[in-house]
Amino acid sequence: MAKVQFSALVNSMSKSLNGSVFRTWKGIQVLSKKNNHPHQPWAEKQQDIRGMMNNLAGEYYALTVVQKELWDSWVAMTKSPLTGLGAYVKFNQILQKYFPGMARKTSPPVTPATPAFPLGFTVTPVAGSDFCVVWTSPILTTIYVVADYWAMPGLDSTTRPRWTFGGSAGSDATFIDIATTYPENTVLKFRIRTVDEEGRVSPWSHILACACAAA
Repeated sequence: MAKVQFSALVNSMSKSLNGSVFRTWKGIQVLSKKNNHPHQPWAEKQQDIRGMMNNLAGEYYALTVVQKELWDSWVAMTKSPLTGLGAYVKFNQILQKYFPGMARKTSPPVTPATPAFPLGFTVTPVAGSDFCVVWTSPILTTIYVVADYWAMPGLDSTTRPRWTFGGSAGSDATFIDIATTYPENTVLKFRIRTVDEEGRVSPWSHILACACAAA
């Protein structure tokens, strides 16, 4: 990335020239190479995510004018940096991730509030590589709890977390059984949060570590 030194005759530049782009970066005019080939990883999971987002975007544009106005109004009310389209995709992507097959949410949440934060979170190893995630509240039929986990091979705490969706259940169940295939003594970390029927989610809980038990 090259810096541009201006004179009294030229004090700003913009747009592209011969594959390079003039732009402002942190208040400084810079010249950088234009990326004509943006990175689009072809991993199956990433393709699935992009495909879902494309589908949701298409569904948003098929909504009625009134429905789209409701999403725009919700964004303005909450002062969210999202657009109406972005909010529609965000909430429906959350619902699709945790509850595949659930009907699309065509109108925004009534309020921007988040569901009750999960309390009394514990994890217990079960025979083999299975675990039981438990919480004490909330215990409402309208709120669900979702659990994620990631493994720590060799107890390497510096490994970049790659969270995997472990399971979900109505919060009134107070537990989720998670089955894994890791070998004995492998340490896994767990976290939970709540999600309601509106697609609103609570912050993540604290993280707990637990090791796979003997078979």
